Amino acid sequence: MVQILPKLKDPLAVMPFLLRIQTIAGLWGDRSQRYRFYLIFSYFCFMVVLPKILFGYPDLEIAVRGTAELMFESNAFFGMLMFSFQRDNYERLVNQLQDLATLVFKDLPAELGTYLIEVNKRVDRSSKIYCCCHLSLATFFWFMPIYTTYSAYRAAANSTEPIEHVLHLEEELYWLKSRTSIVHYTIYAAIMWPTIYTLGFTGGSKLLTIFSNVKYCSAMLKLVALRVRCLANVKEEKIEKELNEIIAMHQKTLDCVLLLETTFRWVFFVQFIQCTMIWCSLILYIAVTGFSSTVANVCVQIILITVETYGYCYFGTDLTTESFGVALAVYDCEWYKFSISMRRNLRLLLQRSQKPLGITAGKFRFVNVAQFGKTRFSEDAGDLHR
Repeated sequence: MVQILPKLKDPLAVMPFLLRIQTIAGLWGDRSQRYRFYLIFSYFCFMVVLPKILFGYPDLEIAVRGTAELMFESNAFFGMLMFSFQRDNYERLVNQLQDLATLVFKDLPAELGTYLIEVNKRVDRSSKIYCCCHLSLATFFWFMPIYTTYSAYRAAANSTEPIEHVLHLEEELYWLKSRTSIVHYTIYAAIMWPTIYTLGFTGGSKLLTIFSNVKYCSAMLKLVALRVRCLANVKEEKIEKELNEIIAMHQKTLDCVLLLETTFRWVFFVQFIQCTMIWCSLILYIAVTGFSSTVANVCVQIILITVETYGYCYFGTDLTTESFGVALAVYDCEWYKFSISMRRNLRLLLQRSQKPLGITAGKFRFVNVAQFGKTRFSEDAGDLHR
């Protein structure tokens, strides 16, 4: 089979591909380079936010589409802005994950190291596939409006009918007459090239940052559970020391989850607010004007942001499941055969692992599939009741 994606150079490294992307954006590495993200955010405000707010829209349908676009695009940028404010917590999180990975590869049984290597490879491969797909979609999104517009001009060379210019983003880009002048449209399309790729890069960075870190914390909890299950194979004179080390590893993993929750709680809060706002804008527009082609365009954005939100909930559920997996491993480890001191330590580990663990949206509620379903169904039930 032909190798298309670049191989993972160091299978023992923790999220190396993600950290390289974050270094490009100024969100990792040298602190003196953190201005890069704020330049990216300023570019987004200058090229997207200000034109949409200051220059308005020619009619209601375009206004609805443009407003939905603004909320959809702001979701990634303002989420990453919230993330940038938590740089110190994020650095502590990654450093602790790296310390745990070093412990797994150096001091623990080979099967645990093999599992973590597989996680590293899977996260790296998935991240690269996602980036390739994201880059392809950004290229398609930039190219197709240009192709459609110029094809319409070639087809209507001898016609006096006005040609509709297909815009990449529904906005009046300052004083460019991109809807009527082909020269201005060409300038607009050239400006949209870095803009579209900036939007794609920031949105992709946000998803990879969240998914990779949540998955890695889940993997560490899985390793704790696997280590508990291996207690039966430890020599009797070393088993109490091994249990103490497991408890210490579990505590470090809990610290990682706490840092994860602290780092991303406001990112998830922004995500759910934006998702709710886009849903409300769609319902309001349908109530006022009925169904149209504009509704279909907005629905695409709604589907994307809803799937993204569900993805966060899915990984949040996986984190909670792995945390309870530690408790299940303790219960199944034939604890009644151990000494009294061992059973006391196992009870401590069991109590810690039974506490609900996960990530929250602004400290209001857990981000998981159950809460996602409750939210959707409760809204539907409320609409039916009214």
